[in-house]
Amino acid sequence: MLKKESILKLENIYTAHAFQVDGDFFVGAGSETEPEVALYHFSQHRHERIPDCPGGMMSFIPVPGRKNEFLSIMGLFPPFIGGDAGLYSHVYSSGEWKTSRVMDLPFAHRCEFVQEGDGVFLVAAVVSRFKENPSDWSEPGQVHIIELEKQDQHPWQSEVIGKQLFRNHGMTKTVLHGKETVCVSGAQGIFAVQRRNERWQMDQLFSYEVSEMSFTDLDGDGMDELITIEPFHGDQLCIYKHDGKEWKLMFSDSLSFGHGLSAGIFKGIPVVVAGNRSGSLALEMFSVGNLLKGIVKKSVIETNAGPTQTQVWKVGSEDYIVSANQRKNEVALYTAEGGWTP
Repeated sequence: MLKKESILKLENIYTAHAFQVDGDFFVGAGSETEPEVALYHFSQHRHERIPDCPGGMMSFIPVPGRKNEFLSIMGLFPPFIGGDAGLYSHVYSSGEWKTSRVMDLPFAHRCEFVQEGDGVFLVAAVVSRFKENPSDWSEPGQVHIIELEKQDQHPWQSEVIGKQLFRNHGMTKTVLHGKETVCVSGAQGIFAVQRRNERWQMDQLFSYEVSEMSFTDLDGDGMDELITIEPFHGDQLCIYKHDGKEWKLMFSDSLSFGHGLSAGIFKGIPVVVAGNRSGSLALEMFSVGNLLKGIVKKSVIETNAGPTQTQVWKVGSEDYIVSANQRKNEVALYTAEGGWTP
């Protein structure tokens, strides 16, 4: 059995991202609709609200090397109405927060920082270049590359790559060939955003339509498996293993409007966590027994939660599952009690 703690209450919560800055642990959270953004201080069991935010938050991340400075995407409101979306800076200084819009980025959805050589770069993806209405996917999304140290004034400037990525939705940071890499996904599959010979490019890793993905070693062989939700906002959770030539499907199960995929080690057991934004609205865990034999156990962490983002997270010796439970307007932490088994 898992123990639950509701650590934040935000109307129509969407974003919940846990991270570490200078030895301290935080959860940044924001609403999909309301101007509600909060930073939860894990060790102090307290949170503070960040003012002057428009709502429609999709991402919230710390800025590398800059304490008390964070970056978010806001202005992408449901259902994918985001012509006014952009990048926002949040800086805490002299006892107060200052929020400023640093770049217009219509239909922006996800962003991640990546270290490349001596520089820090922001990779930001938009779901579409333009949308006439929520069901209009005729225009491709784009990936913007922003070199942080060169942005000394607003608006920030970016280099645009990946101009033909349709129905972009997923983004994750992983390590490929020993190098920190951001991957993005869409109708054409999964692409690694990489810099080679001073040029940024996107290399295809996977060819099926993917909504969200994670790369995690689920069987302990030292090689990451690929976990996906397919297709866009899809109805299938899939686990693939690479045989040296291609990705082989090892396991699949059903979801309903799959969302909020994450994976990692929880109490010594490899797990996948995913949410359903329709149907049961359940937050679910898939614990991996023997992947080669397709032994994966599915269990329900909580029903009627409607998760939008999840994260398998470790603080010291304790393992947590973080979930933005939109149906319950909360950020929840789940821990294992006693002799927990999945």
